Amino acid sequence: MATRRTTSTSRRDVAAELAFLSRALKAPALLEAADRLAERATAESWTHQEYLAACLQREVVAREASRTVLSSSRAMTNASSSPVPPAAT
Repeated sequence: MATRRTTSTSRRDVAAELAFLSRALKAPALLEAADRLAERATAESWTHQEYLAACLQREVVAREASRTVLSSSRAMTNASSSPVPPAAT
């Protein structure tokens, strides 16, 4: 879960915002990667755009992996449930 960060002037709870927004966008991988990538971004002096691109890239990779697993599962299910064609005589 994202680290709770608040500022004294705005009292924003960034962790809660990230949790809400990632749920609204149905982007759980983004939430999981946000803190780790933020630390790396700080250490490597990334721009905001580089950080955003890295977060979005994690979500895209996770979705593609999920699609591949689902597609493979469906193919295996369809192959095992399809009737065997009759042998040619």
